Amino acid sequence: MMFIFKLIFKPSEYWPEFEKDKNSWQEYFFKYALTFGLIGPVLSFISLKDISFQKAIIYAPATYIADMTVLFVFSFLTAKLLRMDFSTIMKFYILVNIPIWLSDVFDIYQPLRVLSNIGFLYSFYLLYTGLKFFKKEKYILPVFVIHLVLYVLNAVLSEVIATNPILKKMIKILTF
Repeated sequence: MMFIFKLIFKPSEYWPEFEKDKNSWQEYFFKYALTFGLIGPVLSFISLKDISFQKAIIYAPATYIADMTVLFVFSFLTAKLLRMDFSTIMKFYILVNIPIWLSDVFDIYQPLRVLSNIGFLYSFYLLYTGLKFFKKEKYILPVFVIHLVLYVLNAVLSEVIATNPILKKMIKILTF
């Protein structure tokens, strides 16, 4: 796990090590995405359950599934755009999302949730340093746009699902 500190604090030194890593994208997905990706949904559930149990029970899995889906969509689109291997992009994007997932610790207290955007903003820096390392600087703007659009769609879709009155009624009926 020491590599996470290097990734976050010295990404330009980390990317050459990343390139030598022979682990598959599946290993990255199971080791890092599925675990770090739980931080936000679990803490959101804990903080929302007293406010609205129905919203909490819908929002947590919706955000988790949306986060994992975004990994695949971004990786597919970006691999095509950059003409790079899907596996490399998927591993790269999982790492780019680690600051987002770590900053989700602020989800434990709803009024502080806005601070979780610190990780999202930092993810742009990781995207930039990674694209620079891969010598794909000319694609920075389209990759940033893909990242931003998917992040916003993820957040909006998760919120729409969580506030769906039909789903909330179904959960209410099932929990009595």
